[in-house]
Amino acid sequence: MASGKDILMIVIPFRPINPKSRLSSVLSREEREKFAKLMLIDVINALKAFELEIKVISTSRLDLDLDVELVEDQRALDECINSELEDVPKAIVMSDLPLLNSEIFERFLNSEGDVVIAPGRKGGTNMLLVREEGFRVSYHYCSFLKHIQIAKSMGFSCKVFDSFYSSVDIDDENDLLELMIHGEGKLSKSYLENLGFRIKFDKIPRLVRVRNL
Repeated sequence: MASGKDILMIVIPFRPINPKSRLSSVLSREEREKFAKLMLIDVINALKAFELEIKVISTSRLDLDLDVELVEDQRALDECINSELEDVPKAIVMSDLPLLNSEIFERFLNSEGDVVIAPGRKGGTNMLLVREEGFRVSYHYCSFLKHIQIAKSMGFSCKVFDSFYSSVDIDDENDLLELMIHGEGKLSKSYLENLGFRIKFDKIPRLVRVRNL
C-alpha cells in the first residue's frame, strides 16, 4: 500500500451540531447528529491504514474518542481550510463520504498533479489534494468547477479523480439509498438499519423506514 509520505496531513472538516439539514424529513436532529458522527468514523477508519497524521477540525466541541488530532475552529469553511493550506502537501477529505475505503484513497494519493480533485455527484469537492503553495479553496456552489479554474489560473496541473465511492457524499434521501446499497460493513449503514431503514425493491429501488421494529 502506498505510504503517502509526501502528504503532511489529512484534514477532515466536521460540523457536529444540527448537521445534514436536508435529511430532516427522514431523520430527527438527534439522529442526524449521531449519523454524522458515524460517517466521520467510517471516513477515519478508511484513512488510518496509511499511518498519516489526521486532523479533524470541528466547528464546535466534539465528544468522541477518535484517536486522531481534534481541534475546534468556528471560522467559515473556506477560511479554515485556506489557513491549513499554508503548509502543503495536504489532503482535505469531507466527513460525509462513508463509502470511502483505503483502496480508493490509495489511488487518490497516487494521482499525479499539483492539485487533485475528487468531485461529488452534485458538483462539490469531496476530496482535495494540494501539493503546491498558493492554492486557495472556494467551497459551496459547484466548488468542483471553481477549484479547477483556480488551479488553472495559478498555472497548476490539475487532475480529476474518478471514483464512484468517493463521489457519494450524503446530503439527501437519495444518497442514503446509495449508502444502504453499497455500504456493507460501514457503521453509518448499520445505524440506518437499526433505525428501521430498508430498501424496497419496486421497479426502481427506494428507501423506506419501518417503524416499531
